Amino acid sequence: MRHFLLRIVFIVVLIQLMGSVSARAKEEITMALIPLQSPSAMYKRFLPLKRYLEEKLNVKIRIKVARKSKEIITSLKDGSADIAFLCPTLYTVAYKEASVQPVVKLRVNGKSEYRSALLVRDDSSVKKTADLLDGSFVYGRYACPGSGLLPEIMLKRIGLTEETLFDVAKLGSDESAITAVLARMFDATGVPEMVARPYLGKGLRILRYSYSIPQYLFVARTSLGTEFIDEIKQAMLSINKIKNRRAIVGSIESGVDGFDEATDSDYDIVRILMNNISDRKDLIIPRRASSIRLYVEPVFFEPEIFATLNPLVTYLLKHGAIQFQIIVPQNIGDFLSAQESVKGAFFLENRILADTYSKKRGLEGVTTVSIKDFSDPGAGLVLVQSEGSIRSLDDLQGKRVGITSTYSEGGYLAQKRILNSEGISPDTIRFIELGTYENVVMHLYRGRIDAAFVSQAALDSMKDDIDMKRIRILAKTPSLNTWVLMAQEDINDEVIEKVRNLIKEYTGMKTEPLP
Repeated sequence: MRHFLLRIVFIVVLIQLMGSVSARAKEEITMALIPLQSPSAMYKRFLPLKRYLEEKLNVKIRIKVARKSKEIITSLKDGSADIAFLCPTLYTVAYKEASVQPVVKLRVNGKSEYRSALLVRDDSSVKKTADLLDGSFVYGRYACPGSGLLPEIMLKRIGLTEETLFDVAKLGSDESAITAVLARMFDATGVPEMVARPYLGKGLRILRYSYSIPQYLFVARTSLGTEFIDEIKQAMLSINKIKNRRAIVGSIESGVDGFDEATDSDYDIVRILMNNISDRKDLIIPRRASSIRLYVEPVFFEPEIFATLNPLVTYLLKHGAIQFQIIVPQNIGDFLSAQESVKGAFFLENRILADTYSKKRGLEGVTTVSIKDFSDPGAGLVLVQSEGSIRSLDDLQGKRVGITSTYSEGGYLAQKRILNSEGISPDTIRFIELGTYENVVMHLYRGRIDAAFVSQAALDSMKDDIDMKRIRILAKTPSLNTWVLMAQEDINDEVIEKVRNLIKEYTGMKTEPLP
């Protein structure tokens, strides 16, 4: 029996070694590239890197430029490509459909993330994003996130889609899109910030910036083996220490000065954005073995929540080895249901909701979480249109008033207390639940409702999107409570204490003890 077990162990180890050796012993590996330019241009851009890696890894590398981006997914699946250079959106698909892992991401001018900008002409009457309502928009290289995904999300946040815009076109080239705006064929376009920069002050100006997402990256097929993939990673990271490193990577893209290590969780923001503009919503964030779910009260646009909280989540992972997975339920009902249907999770919510519901379900208060323009809401506001006929709270009776939900402190409960103190019955008002603050504000802005209940933080977060002169504050509540982090009772006390202390350490955070 002992000899039999030893033979089994020997065979298992041998198979693992053979797999590692076979991957490392390949005389040639193939690097697949997305077709950002012609094949010859792409080859020239990556040739210095190819030569450097061949020398460092002692292996021949063949460059293969795909005719279409989706061909790379097939190549990674069938093994005709071993490593690949992908855009963030294509990576999320590759991770789902092929067995790949991220290796490194580009570092451009010292940063491994980038953002996009909405552009209009210098003399355009468009001053805020909402001014594009019934206007025209032209996309450039729509398949790339900087020219497609990020601009589309900026528009969708305030309810602008292909259906609500007067005219939408996709030209396939950023330069063509910019030229079309300059030629007055379209009102606006959206391109990566680096693409926009040369045109600023030369006919174009920036309307607003997008969320930041991680840079383009290199991935490797997992069949190459952990050891060889790590060799590739270290070889690429070693370029950062070379004095003339731009001679090796500078031709990849303007401003590239090295690489940073890439992890799959870096690209969760991209999955959130892609799901938000898709009806399929099939890019599920992987449930990582050590992750702890963090449910967030859904009163803001989902990407806004993720982008705002991601720096905190990154801090907790870096300084405490605690990995939160942000989950934004579709509505408040799903948020409350999760408190009963899931285990071992944290919940970030308004103080009234925590006291009224969460504590009764056994959740423990961890700490307050103060983030400007988000969970530190300021006052609750009653908003009306500046040119409207509503002049007092009494005038709200019989009117349509937009709210996020009846559970929201900043979007209903605080304003309800003001009404009661003035002797105005909320029953005389037609409340319309609209889900998010952004949706509430835009319904008022477009005249679909007569008044809006939102927090000061929510209104401030939209200063780049709407003309504030068109909205008037009718009433203001006392300062609202800062949001609180709640923990389910099955979470280890040591984890709770660690999270509490890390949040206190987090730069710019204000915390208060909870009773």
